[in-house]
Amino acid sequence: MTVVSAALFGTDWRPALPGTAELLRECAARGWTVVLIGQGPVGAPALTVTAPGSDPVRAALHLVDGTAEHAVYVAASVREVLAARRAGVPCLALETGRDTGVELRAAGAAEVHRDPAALLRVLDDSLLARPRAFGPVGAGSGRPGGG
Repeated sequence: MTVVSAALFGTDWRPALPGTAELLRECAARGWTVVLIGQGPVGAPALTVTAPGSDPVRAALHLVDGTAEHAVYVAASVREVLAARRAGVPCLALETGRDTGVELRAAGAAEVHRDPAALLRVLDDSLLARPRAFGPVGAGSGRPGGG
């Protein structure tokens, strides 16, 4: 499962950063369930966690009966990195302009990428290539169960 910050989207729910749509499509093509965390407009994808004040990462896991061992969180802020850390979900972060790479790493991000397009270019060497429950990065196709 890939949990993605809705901060990567604009107010009209269109990708706000280069490569966002392509990154989501590639995660889905690899067989991951993508859950967007954040407020979305009416008609947003069904797997969108919008409960304000709740623990959004745990809520996302609960929504799809997922576990921290089978998830990777793509954060867009220090606050989101900390939420992933509290939930025990490995996290990579994107520098969207709010927080620096140094701040994101200090909060606990395992990886920091400039933007979704930069992450997409190194996807097979990232946490999104193969979540830890399925073995080390590079050990197979990047799909659960080695398929």
